[in-house]
Amino acid sequence: MARILICESHEAVRRLLERMVARLGHEPIAARVPSPEDLRSAEVLLVEPAAPIGATMAQAMSVIDPALPLICASVAEPPAELAELGVAFAASLVKPFTAEQLSEAIEQAMSARRRPFGAVPPRRL
Repeated sequence: MARILICESHEAVRRLLERMVARLGHEPIAARVPSPEDLRSAEVLLVEPAAPIGATMAQAMSVIDPALPLICASVAEPPAELAELGVAFAASLVKPFTAEQLSEAIEQAMSARRRPFGAVPPRRL
């Protein structure tokens, strides 16, 4: 089981992701703006980088904890600007996605956490 921090600005989508993560046997941490404790306890960050808070969160966490795996969950591919800023996603999901695709992304992210930073290239699911 992993603690998955969900950074999604739309409340209905955030609640849906929270339920999906819980049904997959993980512990969701759902917050529009996460607390410092949420950030410290997360094992994976699931983020919507199309939202300003999501892009900021992905960039900040890449600096604060480069070992924290990031999953992009967006209606589009991760923005190229984030890659230019050093943000690397362990997995990328394009909305809408299935619970199976989310499960695969979480597994890939957890695998990336156990390896040195940057050792696992991001894969689109």
